[in-house]
Amino acid sequence: MTLKGFDITLTPLGIQEIEMVRNWRNSDKVKRYALNQEYITPEQQLNWFISLQEKEDEYFVIHVGDESVGLIWFNKRDETIETGFYIYDESRQNSLTPYKIVTLFHDYLFNQKKFAALTCKIMPDNPRAVRFNLSLGYKEIETFDTYKSYLLTYEDYKKADAKISKLLRNEKR
Repeated sequence: MTLKGFDITLTPLGIQEIEMVRNWRNSDKVKRYALNQEYITPEQQLNWFISLQEKEDEYFVIHVGDESVGLIWFNKRDETIETGFYIYDESRQNSLTPYKIVTLFHDYLFNQKKFAALTCKIMPDNPRAVRFNLSLGYKEIETFDTYKSYLLTYEDYKKADAKISKLLRNEKR
């Protein structure tokens, strides 16, 4: 399923894109904030992609216009839905683009997939991600040695989405 909104398109990750995604993920600017910071080989990437076919996890390549700029996903583990994303194109990071991406994705997860809550894990040395996720309505729920865990309920999503939607509408003016 392809998701479209604003100037954003989220397309399901295909085998033809896994090398691009692997290169992004292995870059220092992405890897430094990943929980697993090990180098990913082409064989590991292919095996991971093949393993996705037997899971309910979904990965989408993020496009702004015709440009591929990042990756967004959710992993389903029992009743827990863990989300994550990164924007490889740093010029898009300090803009409204991340809000557009996540607004589109959260709408899909809450309103189409009917998930009741989402979680994410953020390394403590990534204050920009912490601030961003708090602005989306996520709340810190647990602290571990290498990361903090955050929860976004449907109710908190709706409250934050009202503010974010207003911000995105004002951009059009």
